[in-house]
Amino acid sequence: MKISKRVRTGYALALAGILALPGLSLLTTQAAGAIDTGAKCSLTVTVEESEYAKDFNDMSIPVSVYKVADVDSVGKYKAAGAFAGMDFSDISSTTTAEQWMELGKQAEEIRVAAEPAPEPSGEVTVQKEAGSTEPAKGTIRDLATGMYLVVPAETYNKDYTVKYVFNPYLTALPGNSYASDDYGEGSDEWDYNPVIGLKAEGEPQTGKLIITKVLKNYNETLGKTSFVFEITGRDSAGNIVYSNVVSTTHEGPGDQSVTLEGLPAGITVTVKEVYEGASYELDSPEVVDGVLIWSDAAVDAGLGETASVTFRNKYDGGNRGGYGVTNHFYDENGTWECDYPTKGQELPERNN
Repeated sequence: MKISKRVRTGYALALAGILALPGLSLLTTQAAGAIDTGAKCSLTVTVEESEYAKDFNDMSIPVSVYKVADVDSVGKYKAAGAFAGMDFSDISSTTTAEQWMELGKQAEEIRVAAEPAPEPSGEVTVQKEAGSTEPAKGTIRDLATGMYLVVPAETYNKDYTVKYVFNPYLTALPGNSYASDDYGEGSDEWDYNPVIGLKAEGEPQTGKLIITKVLKNYNETLGKTSFVFEITGRDSAGNIVYSNVVSTTHEGPGDQSVTLEGLPAGITVTVKEVYEGASYELDSPEVVDGVLIWSDAAVDAGLGETASVTFRNKYDGGNRGGYGVTNHFYDENGTWECDYPTKGQELPERNN
């Protein structure tokens, strides 16, 4: 499994561009003719121009539509149903993208609060057809003319390393492409079967790593003993994207585990025992390599398991005792720094 290159640097994904408003560009001012308000429309949702199309083509994305307004023959809109409190009276070809976004936000807030049912036959799954070379898409048919709120459901990518959260937005049926470019060269004919895209932001997922130390036997006269582990995580290109050091401290034989949370999902980690405790020796390999970090969401979905490694140690017959504290490493402006509880303090001399 490979983690997407889009989350390789910093494991952050930005909002996918400026919100486009398909079908809302012309409305009433440049229409070539009257709207056939009795016509049945279709709405096709595609991933063709999305920057996340590679992921989207491997996903199944549920999309629902809700009618928020009726339209008359001259392109005037009147809010309807659960959305009747909205005001579309000032809509024109000069309505800005920011104003449309605000209307879309209002409509989504109403939908969440009122929980209206989607339009009959108003649901579709956007996915790529098996064997097809065309991008993933889905078409909703038999929709009445009017204004619709388009709501794609948040969906994980194939390996659950990213959750895509889609922006609900308004679209008009019929639409047109008259103002689809800076020169107004699109068609001014009403389009009763428009094609629209998806707008999304990605939320990189994280997972856990459990490190277990098994101490097979223990010399009580030497007191507590500590074991230290170094964790290095790399992305699919081999870049180090995670580094940490943790420890366990034991007061007797048996198992003890430490759980690291928030590791970037999809990376592989190497865990090395860098200190095996005074008077104790490893009874297992000192390095465990190639451990895949599944996201918590993937584990919940049964796609993978929480990553875990185990190290075993035993008393070696020595008479040296001692335990320590854990150093924590973090990335400060591109430079690995060290922080630990006793930093800046004078430590007592150690007797060997």
